Amino acid sequence: MANVKPIGGTFEDVGEAMAPIKDSVGEAIEQGVQSIVAPQLTPQQQQEKQQQDQKKEMDRQKQLSYTRKWLMDLQRTQEKVRAEAKQKEQQRLQAQEEEKKVSEMKKEEKKKKPVNPAIAYSGKVEIKRGVGG
Repeated sequence: MANVKPIGGTFEDVGEAMAPIKDSVGEAIEQGVQSIVAPQLTPQQQQEKQQQDQKKEMDRQKQLSYTRKWLMDLQRTQEKVRAEAKQKEQQRLQAQEEEKKVSEMKKEEKKKKPVNPAIAYSGKVEIKRGVGG
């Protein structure tokens, strides 16, 4: 029970716990500075780095061209679909208009058609129309 410590700990315990944190923070800062300063590369390493950068840039440009082509194809397809939908809608409206005209013509024809009284009264109950009828 000699090693019993208070619940909050003592200042010495806190100082001992902070030492590894200080070391890791210092190492991180040092690595950051080194990455910014960057060690001097040999001419061969510089050339290899340039080649890698050029290859990455070429790959990026190739990917961009594929993406542009895909977008252009998509746009053309959308325009084609819109044009077809518009054409179908126009055809549907024309057919609807034509049906209206046909039905109106049938109504007009029906109104103008002379009705033969013999046919009109056939099958109906005899209607008496005055004397002798």
